[in-house]
Amino acid sequence: GAHSHIRGLGLDDALDARKISQGMVGQPEARKAAGIILQMIKEGKIAGRAVLLAGQPGTGKTAIAMGMAKALGDSTPFASMAASEIFSLEMSKTEALTQAFRQAIGVRIKEETEIIEGEVVEVELDAPAAGSVAKTGKLTLKSTEMETIYDLGQKMIESLNREKVTAGGVGTIDK
Repeated sequence: GAHSHIRGLGLDDALDARKISQGMVGQPEARKAAGIILQMIKEGKIAGRAVLLAGQPGTGKTAIAMGMAKALGDSTPFASMAASEIFSLEMSKTEALTQAFRQAIGVRIKEETEIIEGEVVEVELDAPAAGSVAKTGKLTLKSTEMETIYDLGQKMIESLNREKVTAGGVGTIDK
């Protein structure tokens, strides 16, 4: 990547930035501030907290963040994203940030699901009160292995109506 040369913050023992060190150059005040944060992390004073680096494009935020991660050791995960990625995604901002945090801390979520696909044999909706939508019903789905009757709630009925599911069609159910 763009910052693959960075190996740390390039600070001396007094936390002053060396001119060129560990792949870092420039931003001596910001590097020193990052060094102070690192020292606090190592001392357990701010464990489990997040650090937000803000500034104009090209000012070294990503480089400093990577330097911090490298200084904490190879087992420290690092993930970077630009604000434009959050605003251009086809998902909520909360979900985008959650995924980024999971990636940064190395969380991998494996989800297994069972899907049943088959012919819709019958859709039976209970007669609603005049002028309202059915709230309960039954769906009969026949697969190569079995024929099953599912009880339907209002949300499932609304989904079936939206998808125009009728007897004779093919349906998929995520158990």
